[in-house]
Amino acid sequence: MGYNENFARWYDDDGFTFHVETRVPFTQCGPDGKMTLFDFLRLTTDLSTEDIRLRGTSMGFLAKQNIARVVARSSFRFHRMPVIDEKIEVITVEDKADSFQFNRQYQVLDSDKNRLISGTSKWMITAFDTRKILPSNTIETFRKLNPNSLPKPDCLPCGKILEPENMEKIGEQTIRRSNLDGNNHTDNAFYAAFITSFLPDEYATKPLIDFRINYSKEALYGETLELFMAKSAENRLVVTGKKQDGISFVSELTF
Repeated sequence: MGYNENFARWYDDDGFTFHVETRVPFTQCGPDGKMTLFDFLRLTTDLSTEDIRLRGTSMGFLAKQNIARVVARSSFRFHRMPVIDEKIEVITVEDKADSFQFNRQYQVLDSDKNRLISGTSKWMITAFDTRKILPSNTIETFRKLNPNSLPKPDCLPCGKILEPENMEKIGEQTIRRSNLDGNNHTDNAFYAAFITSFLPDEYATKPLIDFRINYSKEALYGETLELFMAKSAENRLVVTGKKQDGISFVSELTF
């Protein structure tokens, strides 16, 4: 990233808890000097992808096996968003897998080991060509899975988000080529960019406390998402993205 620093990365003795040190660059921050939600989600994807690469299942390897790896749900608690030039430690660990989902936890610490962010996500694997969901034990052929359940992180449950009835349309977003990732669909972080781009100005400077999102239908090149919003509680918003064939995502933001 141009800092000429030697950042450490390592595993705990359990062989599953992966640590990476880095510094928050200018390009990942918004006008307030804080890391954006979009860039934070990209960071978590990059970290988990590097973890599974080091443990034997790189994205290139999975593609050769006709396997795509996709995130289904995420939930994060923001004690404080990292700021420009701040040195942070980002940690991820694969939790015990369900039958069709991989569970993963995250932490972000500052240089004094204070917790900045904690969260969890659920991932699935599908056949790359048909998008048919595959059982999680398919991966055991290539990579050892964590057999242990971990303590729950201090974030909201990574569960289903209910859509309120009083949703109002706040905008439209057409999917461009620049929104696509290696799975040829909208990268999960771009949904956060769409959400925050259409939020009312009154929320632009409010610190985000909790963010949850359910991904339902992948958004493909040329499709248009209609975004709807409703206040579900005091300082809590639900933002939904819909395509012609149904709901693409449902998210919840607490300020």
